[in-house]
Amino acid sequence: MDNQFEPLNNDEVLFINVGRVLMVNPTFKVGEFIDALAQAISDRESDWSDDNEGWFGEGLPCEALRFGTPGWQRGRVRIRLEFVPETSKPKMLDVPREKPSRRPEKPDPKFDDVYGDVDDDY
Repeated sequence: MDNQFEPLNNDEVLFINVGRVLMVNPTFKVGEFIDALAQAISDRESDWSDDNEGWFGEGLPCEALRFGTPGWQRGRVRIRLEFVPETSKPKMLDVPREKPSRRPEKPDPKFDDVYGDVDDDY
């Protein structure tokens, strides 16, 4: 299942109701979360510099020892959010809808001859 995750773009929007961190509102752009994460980390790190911003942008130069490769590989690393859909169709949020009433609370007098008195027994 891990192979199905895809990176999210910074302008894409997430709704996270439970388990949310760093964000006050449950709906936010991916870029806003990445910025909040960078700010939270920079606030805790006394030696934070502009060089560290690479974690959240173009990446930092590094070497990685990865499965299936014959040793260290040079490249870049960065922090991103990824997403995998549960189904192929987007899920609509449940929004309560008002049920339409069958007749108005106060009948319009111009329809009295059509409907008769609403209190009449049938």
